[in-house]
Amino acid sequence: MKHTLNINKNYMNDDSEKLQLTKYCEWKGCNKKGIYRAPKNRENLREFRWFCLEHIREYNKNWNYFSGLSQKEIEKELKEDFTWHLPTWPMNGKHTYNIKDESNILKQNKKNKNKNINKNNKPIDNKINEAFKKLNLTLDSSLHDIKRQYKILVKKYHPDANKNNVKSNNKLIEINEAYKIIIDNY
Repeated sequence: MKHTLNINKNYMNDDSEKLQLTKYCEWKGCNKKGIYRAPKNRENLREFRWFCLEHIREYNKNWNYFSGLSQKEIEKELKEDFTWHLPTWPMNGKHTYNIKDESNILKQNKKNKNKNINKNNKPIDNKINEAFKKLNLTLDSSLHDIKRQYKILVKKYHPDANKNNVKSNNKLIEINEAYKIIIDNY
């Protein structure tokens, strides 16, 4: 591997010196400037080799990040990429946390849990209750569940699926009104 250090002195207007380091392509037998960097290997992604344009293309074409890994190691690497290689834990409530609740906020929330309150802490009136019933949903349904159920019912009662059926047209109107009420208050 050839490392050559060329220092060029360029004098600026204020008579200060500027030193420049010229890197040469690390490809065997190449004497062009190495202005493109590439990681040395998978373990040292922040250490680079320097190549000219022609040789960086060749290097990149042959680069394989997963070279030398087994199928299980590749799958593990890909799985860890989803969490940016940070530790995670299940969200099943098995973890206990020691929280001092001096203001009794958590106890108040437990008391209010059984009241008619939706996810935005707005009181639920009869319109919203009826809207959930028309879509065959419970009050604790997620937005995803609400949208999915709405799409299912619209397909079921759509006029194209029920030719000349006044009842299905009326039912579709009710479904649309109920959906609008739920979405507006979600």
